Amino acid sequence: MSTAWTLSPEPLPPSTGPPVGAGLDVEQRTVFAFVLCLLVVLVLLMVRCVRILLDPYSRMPASSWTDHKEALERGQFDYALV
Repeated sequence: MSTAWTLSPEPLPPSTGPPVGAGLDVEQRTVFAFVLCLLVVLVLLMVRCVRILLDPYSRMPASSWTDHKEALERGQFDYALV
């Protein structure tokens, strides 16, 4: 004796959400565009920070390091005129 379970086809209840074909209104599109722009800026900042962390001295000019070092080695202190 085998019992077969069958379901009778029932109509789906009406949807309570917005219709499937409905688009976003102007305010929602504006907020979506603003959030998308913020995410792009965040990604660019993260990429820049990672590049700086990987190679911090590549963006610095070498002359600023050598100029200060030469001035200190020569004993030229403009602020020590007390």
